[in-house]
Amino acid sequence: MRTVVSCHPLPDGHALLRLEGLNDPYAARRLSGEWLIAPTDSDPQLAEGEYYHYQLVGLTVITGEGENLGTIQEVLETGSNDVYVVSSDSGEELLLPAIEQVVKEIDLASGKVLVHLLDGLR
Repeated sequence: MRTVVSCHPLPDGHALLRLEGLNDPYAARRLSGEWLIAPTDSDPQLAEGEYYHYQLVGLTVITGEGENLGTIQEVLETGSNDVYVVSSDSGEELLLPAIEQVVKEIDLASGKVLVHLLDGLR
C-alpha cells in the first residue's frame, strides 16, 4: 500500500496524484491497470451544488408529487450533462438528464433526489 503525498485537482474533473515511493513515470507505469483506493475524506472539496458520482449512486429519486422512481444505479458522462440511470423496484430503467429543469434538489443527508419529469422522459 502506498500513501498519497499530494493531490492536485485538474480542470477536467480528474486529479493528479503523487504516491509515496513513486518518483518517476517508469515506476508509476508499473502500476498501470491497478485499482486505486482512497478514503473519501481525502476528496477535494467541491463547490456547493457539485457532487462526486459515488455520492449519487444509491440515492432514491422522487418526483415533486411524491412518486418513488427508484435509485440511481450509475452516472453517465455525456459531454453536455451527466445522465442518471435510475432503476425502479420492478427493474425498469429511466434515464434522467442532470439538468436544473429536471433535478430540483439533491439531499445527501436524507439520501434523496427530488426531480421534475419533463414531457417525454418516460
